[in-house]
Amino acid sequence: MRLLDNFGQPAIRQQWDTILQQGKLPHAILLYGEPGSGILPGALSLANDILCSTPVLGKACRKCPSCNRAQKLIHPDLHFLLPLAGSKSLSVENYDPWREAISSNPWLNVFQWTQFSDVEGKQVDIHKEDIEQTTSSLCYESYEGGNKVLIIWMSQFLAKEGNRLLKMIEEPPAQTYFILVSNQREQILPTIRSRCMQIFFPPMADADMNSLLVNLYNIEPKQAERICLQAVNDMGRALSLAQNSIISFKDEIATWFRAILSRKASEMVAWSTNMASLEKEEQKQFLLFAISSVREILHEKSDHNIYSHQAGNRDMFRYMNENINPAAWQPVVHGMQTGYEKISRNANTKLLWLFLTITIKNTLSAYRLQHINT
Repeated sequence: MRLLDNFGQPAIRQQWDTILQQGKLPHAILLYGEPGSGILPGALSLANDILCSTPVLGKACRKCPSCNRAQKLIHPDLHFLLPLAGSKSLSVENYDPWREAISSNPWLNVFQWTQFSDVEGKQVDIHKEDIEQTTSSLCYESYEGGNKVLIIWMSQFLAKEGNRLLKMIEEPPAQTYFILVSNQREQILPTIRSRCMQIFFPPMADADMNSLLVNLYNIEPKQAERICLQAVNDMGRALSLAQNSIISFKDEIATWFRAILSRKASEMVAWSTNMASLEKEEQKQFLLFAISSVREILHEKSDHNIYSHQAGNRDMFRYMNENINPAAWQPVVHGMQTGYEKISRNANTKLLWLFLTITIKNTLSAYRLQHINT
């Protein structure tokens, strides 16, 4: 399986094949959807189709020299505009970490990109100088005499600077295509959106995620099924869990629940302080993992518990299943979801985690079954 041929959105791939075969591909396209829905792999797939020198029915052959260069992201007529830190930063100077980032995880988000580009924790934007330099290079003849493609990744970071692209998008140079990629479509200037063919990427189906994990990343089928349940339609999260995060999260969830069940203030404060020291994206990923762990607690008594992926924590989960009223978990999950939203809005995470930990402790205490309370 090739990611360029199957990026988890078969209906969209089929739609593109029809458009390409008919030769009706517009010069400006906006791909938008939730993180992990495949918008970046989709953009790379479409760019390869456009740049192929020997297309078959409009679709890339995946064999010619142009295809080989496009797949390695070294095609001279494939350009990128990227969110960067520093008003003088240029995308072309960051192509090496960009290629490394995509090679590691083509479903990456902005936080993961800042890690690869060594600007973690800094504000990133698509800057005026970068736009001017990139658009200037598009005005020249293509290196290979064919099409040129500009992929604007996370195009919501254009902000008002997007006005600099309006004229070129409306009247593009010959054989030039613009592919905008965003998970916040409403943040893109309406004047830009109106000039693009807009394609929505729905949340990825579990079956498509499972197929990618098994066939592209060689994950065992049962493990892939469990990862899909945790990832909640986000292929980027699924790949992250498959690679490494799930192991550390298992230990962290055990420590958190033990501190809550022990009702010891010192342990809860220490854990909250430690969690708040992590990067905010990691804290958000942990909350999603915690929600999936609640689902596992509720299914712990099942003889065929397909949610069971934390063998080391099963004794604790069984205890919580047997001794806490199931009604307790609805407000607990709601609190976790609210915490996720507040972290996204730059809340004080140390206070947030301590408040959430104490709230969950009080909720579980109130819902402990009668034979425990007596």
